[in-house]
Amino acid sequence: MIKRINQIKKFGVFNDYRRSGDIQEFDKINIIYGWNYSGKTTISRIFQCFELNKLNSDYENCEFEIEDYNGHKLTQNDLQHLKIKVFNSDFIRDNIHLEGGNFNPVLLLGEDTKLAQEQLKIELKKIEKVKRIERNLIKESSAIEKSILDGLTTAASKIKDSLQIVQAFTRTHLKPIFEKVKSDHESYLLSETEFQKTLKTATISEENKLPNIDNFELNYDLKEMLEEAKTQLKKVPEFSSTIKHFIENPEIASWVEEGLDFHSENNSCEFCGNKIENYRLRALKAHFSKDLSNHKQELKILLDKIETKKKSIPEIKAEQFYPSLRADFKEKKKELEKEITNLNSQYSNLSKIIKQKIKNPFSPIDDYSQININNTFLKEAVSSCNDLISKNNIITKDFDEAKAEAQNTIKEYYAADYIEKISLSKKEQKIKLYKNRSEYFLDIEAQLEKSIVELESQISKAHKGKEKLNEFIEKFLGRNEIQVVVKKEEGVELFRLQRKDSKAVNLSEGEKTAIAFSFFLTKLLESAELENIIVYIDDPISSLDSNHIFQVNALIKEFFISKKDPDNESSQTKLNCNQLFISTHNFDFFGLLRELPKPSGSNKFYYYVRRIDAEKSTLEKLPKAIQNYSSEYHYLFELIYNFENDENKDYNALMGIPNAVRRFIELYTYARIPGNHNNSVDQRAEKLWGAEKSKRLLKVFHYFSHANNIERMMRNSDLMCDIENAVSDLHSLIKEDELHYSELIKTVNK
Repeated sequence: MIKRINQIKKFGVFNDYRRSGDIQEFDKINIIYGWNYSGKTTISRIFQCFELNKLNSDYENCEFEIEDYNGHKLTQNDLQHLKIKVFNSDFIRDNIHLEGGNFNPVLLLGEDTKLAQEQLKIELKKIEKVKRIERNLIKESSAIEKSILDGLTTAASKIKDSLQIVQAFTRTHLKPIFEKVKSDHESYLLSETEFQKTLKTATISEENKLPNIDNFELNYDLKEMLEEAKTQLKKVPEFSSTIKHFIENPEIASWVEEGLDFHSENNSCEFCGNKIENYRLRALKAHFSKDLSNHKQELKILLDKIETKKKSIPEIKAEQFYPSLRADFKEKKKELEKEITNLNSQYSNLSKIIKQKIKNPFSPIDDYSQININNTFLKEAVSSCNDLISKNNIITKDFDEAKAEAQNTIKEYYAADYIEKISLSKKEQKIKLYKNRSEYFLDIEAQLEKSIVELESQISKAHKGKEKLNEFIEKFLGRNEIQVVVKKEEGVELFRLQRKDSKAVNLSEGEKTAIAFSFFLTKLLESAELENIIVYIDDPISSLDSNHIFQVNALIKEFFISKKDPDNESSQTKLNCNQLFISTHNFDFFGLLRELPKPSGSNKFYYYVRRIDAEKSTLEKLPKAIQNYSSEYHYLFELIYNFENDENKDYNALMGIPNAVRRFIELYTYARIPGNHNNSVDQRAEKLWGAEKSKRLLKVFHYFSHANNIERMMRNSDLMCDIENAVSDLHSLIKEDELHYSELIKTVNK
């Protein structure tokens, strides 16, 4: 049995309830009273979570704790411990199809067909839903797969156009490439520069295949030439006699030496025409000795050799290179030309030194600082050019292979780019999810088909359930006008409601409640262990008139209370179920429930559900004033009287006062002016107190006594402040009815 409700959070009006005060533990029979919208049905829905083994979908973030007499504390995370059956508006909605529609047959205890009809209909709906889900899943996954294939067709077309492929290239050809790159597609993506460069290689024609280029060879012999020159430049020629003037004036000496050959056989001066004496010729020849002549000749030979060592700029042109290398070649060639020019300038510097020695052969030279023999930059320039030549020759050598590789790279790029654009991994995850779910639902479909076959074999003699259900409906309504009949439709036996011989339509709310509650009681009889079940009944008299309220009370008493020994009138009573909870907003029905006998050895306790504010209700011990009154009228008067005479107003009571006052005025004015039942409370109040006073009272209480009074109070603080004055006005008006008022006061002061 349930011992207590310890706490409730985020469950409707029980936003933050915690058990407190002197509220008693639950016992065998528990009667819960509270006005509409106070939270009674909310409590039933908490119990219903245990019945259905799942949380209410409207309160999935709720928290609650219920404690049983075995010391178990059950929460929203532990819903399988209690055996509970709940009757409330949700039960009516989920179990009964009215207005002449079909609903599941109820089968009695001991029959093999118990619940088979109900379950069959559920299974048929399930299998229909499962098949629909399967179709949708297959449709969704197929649509994604088709969109991927359509995209591959477009990508294949782009590849064919970009690579100028003549032969066929379709998505069939692209599919293997697509499968290859998709696991690591990002590594196949290219930058715009890389793409354009690769595309040029991929689309190059055979006519663009270039011949090989020879490497550029260069002898680095400046150092050797300098060493060779140093020998001659240090040398001083031997001579037998010298002419001082020539030594001091080497330019004149050179001029004379060059002209000496013209006068070897002619003793007349070619310059002035005068005769050259023999002694002068001998002196000149003595100055310009054979050794000097040989020395100058060697220097001239060395000079000619140096000129031959100067390097030529390579005659390689950019057009000899592939387009991808031309820009690099132009830059490298420019650097090479600069370094060759620099080298040649060093040879020229050496030539200048030799020419200087020729002019002044008797002066040795040992200063070579103006000659730079460092060839590092030249060698680097030559190497860079030859590297480009090698790359160019490799392209020529591998022309067809490189073109094929570039084409394949472009194809892989387009496949990878397509994968990137459509977020393929997400699409494949969806496809996998849809297919897994489809397989899951295929398994469910197979299980349902098996279950349907088993259920159909169990369904028979549904009229046995029909007879018991009709018995309860008749007791509930006090007439047999509405009946349940069994009809076979499409091979399945189904219940149908009839009013006399016609389909039952336009059922009143009271009739719907009667049928639903009868159905609930019939289902309780299906259980082989009713004595172990906790039953919660929420307002079974909704929309019923006072006559039916008596019938419902009698039916509950008959169903749930019995004698331990049926054949002994004085036998002790027992509760047929494990524990019973009944909640109601109807004071008359509450009064009847107080008359239910207590099971032997147990108690019957009373509780009160009170709305405190917009998001807060509480469950507390029923005030003695409510429990002691035999009519709602006395209780309502006490609420009004206590509010009026409380110097320290409990403004939490503002939540309930408008409803209480409006209901009291209805009952009071109807007692004073019975009249036609069609007369409204406003009309009766106006006759009693006049138009001005009646409107003054009813304006406030009409406004705040509706179902949305919480929201209205929050929005209308000015009008809310007038409630206290309106209660005082009403109290004064009732006091004018002296005899009636004095009798009411007696009930309050008991």
